[in-house]
Amino acid sequence: MESSKSDLSTISFFVMLFVLLFVFIGFIFVVFDLSGFSFIFELGLLLSFMFLLAFGMFFVFHEKRASWGIVGALLIVLLFNVSVIFLLTNNFNLAHITTVLFTVVGLIVVLLNLLADRPKPAESVEVKQYDKSKYYYPFVDRVEIAEQVPETVHVEKTFTPGKFIASRKAAKFHLPRCDWAGRISKENQVWFNTKEEAQSKGFQADTCVV
Repeated sequence: MESSKSDLSTISFFVMLFVLLFVFIGFIFVVFDLSGFSFIFELGLLLSFMFLLAFGMFFVFHEKRASWGIVGALLIVLLFNVSVIFLLTNNFNLAHITTVLFTVVGLIVVLLNLLADRPKPAESVEVKQYDKSKYYYPFVDRVEIAEQVPETVHVEKTFTPGKFIASRKAAKFHLPRCDWAGRISKENQVWFNTKEEAQSKGFQADTCVV
């Protein structure tokens, strides 16, 4: 998408240079058909248009923001000026036709580029919300989520060196039968006989501890 916009901008730049060449040629002949104060005034406008449009095309070349808008505004003013000259002189010859025709072509080029630069509305993306507390525990060494496979339950007597267990890297203590207790690696296990002992070491009771 960005490549196509860049290609359009490059082509439009060279097309506009060609268009402005004929606009200025036609406008020069329009101005030199005048005389007296009108000639001096329009000559000043001609030089101003040449300078400002060259400035605008410099912005277009460097792809500055609103550069096509500046060029379009100047072409509209130039078209209005030619119309005023026609109303005052009641003369509409080949020079006027050339100026008006290529000015309109230039405005079409400007319009195409302005439409291409319009930001398109972003596509709506559905974001699924989930409960972080369901899957997140801040101080667990490693949490692995795996498919639950039905297993045969074997009842065995197990020896526990204490009534409560905690991890050296966590801040909570659990009952040995608690789900989180089974995830604590052996080297990080800390055992306590009472809640008070665990709390005195700075650990807090987990929700599984009644």
